[in-house]
Amino acid sequence: MKKKLTLASNKFFVSVWLIFHLLLVAGFVIGMIFRGGIKIDSDLFNMLPDSTVNSAMRSADSKLTKSTGQNIFVLVSHEDFAKAKKIAEQVYDSLKDSPQFDYVTLYSDGSTVGEIQDFIYKYRYNLLDAKTQTALLSENGAQNFADNALSKIYGAFTLTSLDFVESDPFLLSEYNITNYLAIIQDSGVALSPKDGVLATEFEGRWYIMIRGALSKKGAALASKSNGIASIYNICEPLEKNGIRFVYSGTPFHSYESSSSASQEITLISSITLSLLIIALLIVFQSFEPVLVTIFSIAVSILTAFCATQLVFGNIHVLTLVFGTSLIGSCVDYSLHYFINWKANTKLHSGREIRQHLMRGLLLSLLSTEICYCLLIFAPFNLLKQMALFSVVGIFSSFLTVSCLYPLLPLPAEQKRKISILDYFKVSVLPQKKHVGAILTLLLFVIGGILLFSFRNQIELKNDISKLYTMSNRLREDATLSYRVLQYSPSAWFIVSGDSPEAVLQREEALCTRLEKVNKGKIGGGYIATSRFVPSIQSQKNSLQASKKLLPFAQNQLFELGFDEDSVFNLKTDFENAQNNFVTPETPLPKTLSSLVSMLWLGEIDGKYYTVVLPNTVTDENAYREIADSDENVYFENKVRDLSGGLDRLTKIIAIMFVIAFCAIVIVLKFFYSWGETLKIASVPLLSVIFITAIFALRGEYVEFFCITGMILVFGLGVDYVIYMMENAKENQHFSSVEKKLEPFAILLSFLTTAFSFGALALSSFVPVHTLGLTIFVGLLTAFVCTLF
Repeated sequence: MKKKLTLASNKFFVSVWLIFHLLLVAGFVIGMIFRGGIKIDSDLFNMLPDSTVNSAMRSADSKLTKSTGQNIFVLVSHEDFAKAKKIAEQVYDSLKDSPQFDYVTLYSDGSTVGEIQDFIYKYRYNLLDAKTQTALLSENGAQNFADNALSKIYGAFTLTSLDFVESDPFLLSEYNITNYLAIIQDSGVALSPKDGVLATEFEGRWYIMIRGALSKKGAALASKSNGIASIYNICEPLEKNGIRFVYSGTPFHSYESSSSASQEITLISSITLSLLIIALLIVFQSFEPVLVTIFSIAVSILTAFCATQLVFGNIHVLTLVFGTSLIGSCVDYSLHYFINWKANTKLHSGREIRQHLMRGLLLSLLSTEICYCLLIFAPFNLLKQMALFSVVGIFSSFLTVSCLYPLLPLPAEQKRKISILDYFKVSVLPQKKHVGAILTLLLFVIGGILLFSFRNQIELKNDISKLYTMSNRLREDATLSYRVLQYSPSAWFIVSGDSPEAVLQREEALCTRLEKVNKGKIGGGYIATSRFVPSIQSQKNSLQASKKLLPFAQNQLFELGFDEDSVFNLKTDFENAQNNFVTPETPLPKTLSSLVSMLWLGEIDGKYYTVVLPNTVTDENAYREIADSDENVYFENKVRDLSGGLDRLTKIIAIMFVIAFCAIVIVLKFFYSWGETLKIASVPLLSVIFITAIFALRGEYVEFFCITGMILVFGLGVDYVIYMMENAKENQHFSSVEKKLEPFAILLSFLTTAFSFGALALSSFVPVHTLGLTIFVGLLTAFVCTLF
């Protein structure tokens, strides 16, 4: 009868395991079919929280960030212009057809100037700037304008061709193209055309610019298909004989940080996993626990991957990195099972081992899952992914240990011994009255003194500019690039409206205020759609100003030797222009189109959006005042605002941490007395105190990745004391050797987990370093508390 009950029980547990995992895998496969395969998100900007503005404005900001964030600039430098140009052409030829780039440009083609001339000639009456309009509308303004045009024609020195002087006797095209070229110069880099390329001379060296934009494939982080890797592979062998490359653009920094982190994490994970396997072999002297533990880890990660892909439609690479924390929980569950499987001779079957461990495993699962479940509600998609990945992975590991492990046959009776236990002694401190309480209180006092001593250095703050440390080469390139290009856009305005016309009019008003703020300031230029495509109202004003010239058309044309037919044709052209307006949808010359396409975001959720991009931020407070005066204008300094967004998110997570703590205390109270519950609750509190103290001591902020690490510590650290207390309740009938098993499992669990995460603290990539340091300090504190 007992055997039948055991079989029925095992079948039930196995069925639960199979149903859970098969349902997830089936859902994943169906989702993959409908979504077109597995999607790994490696976009840098999806690692960061959204701005706090409305969803449509946030979408506009995201669209702009992704487009500008994939722009790259490579300056080819040499003292000899010809040699610099030759190498630039060689690099351009190697990159221009690569699928890793949406486009790559080198040449300043003369045909593009011709395209601009043709475009401006076609809309010559519509495009006069406000200053010219004012001049024409003033007294004698039209007469003076006509006279100046004649002087230029007879002087024979004009930017535009005189072939169309019959239909443009006032040289409106000349005025417009001069204005457009000034705008392009004002809104872009400090380079000018030379021998077909954009170049400048700076401190005795020539710099020639190659521009480009990464494609979606080329922008993948930590990937061999990344376009930055191709640039380095092509350029580095050519950097000799006086040639110097200067790399500029966000993708270079993204590539360096992600590649460095990927290599370090791979190395650290490989070493720690190898050491873990060696440690398990030494302890168990058998391959079976090692292979089964690896199986459990693999199933957990695979299951978590399927669930995350199913729910979100993609999975971010940073979620996978964070998901390696599952190894700690999987190994913990496995260690507790296999130590009893190997050496607890009082337990005669896998079912009895499960029964012995179940309450501890279940409470451990609840404490960990509560923390992660709360993070699913955080207003940050990446954090939601991490939380779901961990929730599903840890639950999968729990099911594997409790459902499948009991099916494993126990070792032969004579082999149920862990030799290394002969050298392990359990501390007797907790057995002495009040000693544990006194030592715990002492830890609180020490922690409190540290917090008070460094209270001025404790700050809940994020600085996104410090997420990684730039290499010396990239730091030099960033400085030199700014000095050469005099261009460093780090902030922008986003303007919205109910129609394209409303957006352009609002943008023009903004630009007027921006020019007043930046008048006479270095770096005060900007680029905006309305500078190339004015609002229809502005174009109508231009037409009204141009109309002032018509009374002088006959004299002007006769003076130039043309007849009455020319006067008639000119007036007919003007009448036709009355309803011929330029709009953002109008086909533009290639040079202007590349600029406008970056700025004009178009329709998003029923509203229209455009961008005003200053060359530099000359006065951030003034810029924000401009934006604050109109609810349809939003100013963002990406680095500063993202840091502020992370600050808000960190505070939200901290609040969730408090909620999780309260929830776990309530759950524990159902299983333990108040005294026991308070003992368990003291562990995460002490962990938080000492983590905060260590970060203050090091002069580092308590920031997003630190708080995230605290939550992981919360789950793992509470597990230690729960296992110890459960063991104390059930070991009355155990021998001295068997009483050592749970403390030994906790020690082994601590060493494996703390070592793996402690190794991450050696990473130069700040998020990984912070996460590793937080978890190591927290687990060390939790382990010491457990001893008491």
